[in-house]
Amino acid sequence: MNFKRDLSFILKNEGGVALMMIMAAIILLMAIYGEFTFESKISRIKATNILDRSQAKLLAESGLQLAVTRLRLYKEAYNKVQGNANAKNAVPSQLLNQLWEVPFIYPIPVGGNATRAFKDTVEKFEAESLLDGQMSVSIQNISNRLNLNMLRIDMTKYNPDPEANETQDTSSIINTADNAILTDVSVDQSLYFLLKRLVDEKKETNESFEDRYSNLNYQELLTSLKYYMSDFGSMAQDPLSGEAESNFQAIPLTPKFGPLSSASELYAIPGWNDELIELIQNEFSVYPSTQIDFNKLTANMLKILIPSATDDDVKEFFLWRDDPEKPQFINSKEDFKKYIVNQERLMSDTDFDARMTLFENKGITFGSNPNLFKVVSQGTYNRSNYTLVAYVVLPKNEPVVTKCPEGQIGTPPNCRLLNPGEEVPPPVNNNNNTTDKNSQLLEPRIIEIQIN
Repeated sequence: MNFKRDLSFILKNEGGVALMMIMAAIILLMAIYGEFTFESKISRIKATNILDRSQAKLLAESGLQLAVTRLRLYKEAYNKVQGNANAKNAVPSQLLNQLWEVPFIYPIPVGGNATRAFKDTVEKFEAESLLDGQMSVSIQNISNRLNLNMLRIDMTKYNPDPEANETQDTSSIINTADNAILTDVSVDQSLYFLLKRLVDEKKETNESFEDRYSNLNYQELLTSLKYYMSDFGSMAQDPLSGEAESNFQAIPLTPKFGPLSSASELYAIPGWNDELIELIQNEFSVYPSTQIDFNKLTANMLKILIPSATDDDVKEFFLWRDDPEKPQFINSKEDFKKYIVNQERLMSDTDFDARMTLFENKGITFGSNPNLFKVVSQGTYNRSNYTLVAYVVLPKNEPVVTKCPEGQIGTPPNCRLLNPGEEVPPPVNNNNNTTDKNSQLLEPRIIEIQIN
């Protein structure tokens, strides 16, 4: 009976309930507080990271603006030199290029052998600078690649002569002969020549690669590329255009029917994949430059220019040009000719001139003053990094021909043939109207920005 009475008493006793409720409430509040504290710390870290990344982004953007400013200074100096015959002969291209080619790093590194005056100047600059963080800017000359957009058929630039029964050659069929590159230096023929050679070389050292590309159809690759970028209907007479159209429909993908604006577009074209694009990416671009800089020639591009050069010849060229003790700067086509013709005797004087003329007739020029650049600007603030990769072009205002062709008189574009018995009038001594003007660089233009 006592046991029942004690148990009943315990069950009916409400003492301590309040304490249990308070303890439960405290535990719940502690859990809420802990969660709140954790979320607060996470939010603070996120906010800090956002601020750091924003600061790093501003540093990278400042670096890009600095690069464009340096290119603008290069443009002004180049135009001044081109406009002065004496300066043009006295100022080498190598000197002008120093306006942009030296990288910029902030904070400015100071070597242990630096003078006290230099150290004081750097310290004063950093004290007065508004920059907070680290920044590095480099400008690279990429005027050494053939422009793939030269493959494009632009119907707006084609004006056939109906009296001559002209028809536009829109065929994408290429000459597959090994020596075709000797007489045809068009972009499509050069692309075929290079791609086939690189694929064959890789097949010899990589069995799996050979298995994947044993039946590679180069003609189909080039046709698809040309079909993608050419004007709609411009390849209607091409016997291979139907197959290219079927390949795009199978993806499905509507061709752009316009010029490539980014190299990344290549990945969308049927047949083109990472491995094939990586093989040619250092030799071709999609940016508006048709100039080849001999100082930036790659081994593959040298093979395109001088197909008769052997692997040993190519090796010797780079040992000569890039000799660390006595590097050679090729200022002009004549400097390149001296090496190819006079020093190494890879071809005759006549053959060299004819070879270069083939390229020039296709709109490809040569020079040591670049006009296409790759800018890499990186900003760092605390642990945040922000990198901008920009492609910048300095368009050329090509020389304006102000004289009529030989045997014609008048002022361009109103030139005419001489009438029977008519004599050629004496030249007018007016430099503004009768001589060709030197080419000038225009303002820098950013044509693509990539964020890394």
